[in-house]
Amino acid sequence: MRRGLYRTHGVDNRPDGVRVDDDGIELPMEEGLYRARGHLPPIDDLPWQEDYFNKKAPAANEAASTDAAKAAREQARQEFRARFAKR
Repeated sequence: MRRGLYRTHGVDNRPDGVRVDDDGIELPMEEGLYRARGHLPPIDDLPWQEDYFNKKAPAANEAASTDAAKAAREQARQEFRARFAKR
């Protein structure tokens, strides 16, 4: 499913654009087309490109929760592999 990441400024009288994530592949899209197709989130809620890349580093508690999520995914992966391992 396509999901908007951030907005880009148009150059040389061209319209503004949106950078869209389509299942892990980023692609550019014109703002009018993004609005017409009704992609989410709404374009007015998307940050501009410079704001998107200048985000602050995640807080310590956010980093800890991310690490916990990674550990849980790895554990689930190992359990899955163990169930289907050839004996």
